Amino acid sequence: MSRFKLEFEKLELMPSHPFTIARGTKETVPNVLVKLTADGITGLGEAGPNSRYNEDAEGVISFLERLPDTFFDEVNSAEVLWEKLQRIDQSVQSAKAAVEMAWLDWWGKSQGQRLWKLWDAPSQTTPPTSFTIGLDDIDLMQQKVEGAKDYPILKVKLGTDRDIEIIKGIREVSDQVIRIDANEGWEDLDTAKQQIRFLADQNVEFIEQPMPASCKEKLIQLKQWSPLPIIADESFVGREYMDEIADQFDGINIKLQKVGSLVEASKLIDKARERNLEVMIGCMIESSLGISAGALLGTWADYVDLDGHLLISNDPFSGLMLTDEKRIKLSNLPGLGVSRN
Repeated sequence: MSRFKLEFEKLELMPSHPFTIARGTKETVPNVLVKLTADGITGLGEAGPNSRYNEDAEGVISFLERLPDTFFDEVNSAEVLWEKLQRIDQSVQSAKAAVEMAWLDWWGKSQGQRLWKLWDAPSQTTPPTSFTIGLDDIDLMQQKVEGAKDYPILKVKLGTDRDIEIIKGIREVSDQVIRIDANEGWEDLDTAKQQIRFLADQNVEFIEQPMPASCKEKLIQLKQWSPLPIIADESFVGREYMDEIADQFDGINIKLQKVGSLVEASKLIDKARERNLEVMIGCMIESSLGISAGALLGTWADYVDLDGHLLISNDPFSGLMLTDEKRIKLSNLPGLGVSRN
């Protein structure tokens, strides 16, 4: 009989406001909590599946149910666990991320050590996180911006036929630095150029995923032309050829939930650096548990967008802190350092 016991349950997260991007609106977010127990110690992990990658909570649970009871018995390092998970079907990356997260949290707790220390993180804090302003009526977006005035950086969702009006509306109430996320919403090159030409004079730091991932040749042309840096999100899930990504983009957004592994994400950061690509660590809508793992990666990044836990009204976990500069500060407790409220 295995000494490890794997359990899981749904986490129904509630955005503080209906969360709208170019692809649609979320009023609830069903994530999955993973609990891995051995020797009286329980490690926690979180899966944040996203329909853009054909994942949902039911698929995560199905994946977890198929893991054999003895799956963790010979795992003695994160690399061994990653290799075992790699041999399973490539689908449901968020489930793999949650399993690895739970094991790492358990391992850190079993050592009585902070995971960020065990991983030799360069810092206990990340770069300042942006705060996301989802799509809405312009007056409501202005209200959201005013509510986020303490954040030095806003991430504004675009990809609509009223993008210029949205930015003009935001600039009526704020001069904060803006990062734009079009979520593949600009479907032709002329539209993307028109939008970027306007945004270049609006204190915008970069543009995230301006066009659909399928528009590879157009993205190459856009990068060569653009006065603003272009960051890959939907185009990059971690299995693409990095040289091709470097032709299309100036940087990558690594999300643990789509890459499926902190170990793999660390390797991707190194590969990106070799190609002079900038690195952002992003997130889905997640609780403080999932964000804690992203924040560990974020200590190596140029940028972070790790506000998933700040966008919900019912975060079931605590342990992460925000500094006055809105940097995420990792916990001093063992493992990932978060606990259930």
